[in-house]
Amino acid sequence: MPSDHPVGSGVLVTRPEPGLSETLAAVRALGWRPYAAPMLRIGIRPLALPGGRMQAVLLTSGQAIAALPGRIPPDMPILAVGEATARRAREAGFGDVTTAGGTAEALLGLARTRLDPRHGSLLLATARGYGGVLVSGLRQAGFQVSRRCVYTVEPVGRLGGDILDALAQGAVEAALFYSAETARQFLAALPPDAAGRLGGVRAVAISAATASALGGARWRAIDIADRPDSGSMLSRLGQYRQIVPG
Repeated sequence: MPSDHPVGSGVLVTRPEPGLSETLAAVRALGWRPYAAPMLRIGIRPLALPGGRMQAVLLTSGQAIAALPGRIPPDMPILAVGEATARRAREAGFGDVTTAGGTAEALLGLARTRLDPRHGSLLLATARGYGGVLVSGLRQAGFQVSRRCVYTVEPVGRLGGDILDALAQGAVEAALFYSAETARQFLAALPPDAAGRLGGVRAVAISAATASALGGARWRAIDIADRPDSGSMLSRLGQYRQIVPG
């Protein structure tokens, strides 16, 4: 990482891979000094396919995509929650990918509009404890839905020494939070003596739910992205321009 950034130009990126590396690069390209602070650890589980005729796969996160190639035909329709997840599905070789508006509610609406319960079941590829409301809404609309847990989500449980040092030195201007869970895990991992240093840090949240999860700490400000996607997050962050006195 660059070492010539002025104090206060640091940005914490709390999302896990996949997504962490590309966000670090995007933050750096805007002139900020990025710090990798992933709060979740993702593991992949094998996909057990349901029986019967399946008409589409639903994805609420790009974390699920690694489990699909070789198990799901590349021409199977994929309904992705947002553009980042859709892009990763295309990169994995899937050709029929449709993007929802970035939320589970938008994904539910897309499924109701595009799909027909008479044409086969749906597969929701997700993690344990996720997607329950979406499955309930789909079943109420008449769909047969199989939920498969294809990845695991575990808390990292600690912040690196470089993160704590940067906070202590006042080198952190902002922190990016891409989910409510990463927000909760960040605050849980923050030592008491470091919590007071968040008063100089601007939190950028991907959604109102994520912003709500950040409410247990005193931040300089909490900004919510206009849309639940990385582009809107980076737009809220803005481009770094050092202010030169005089």
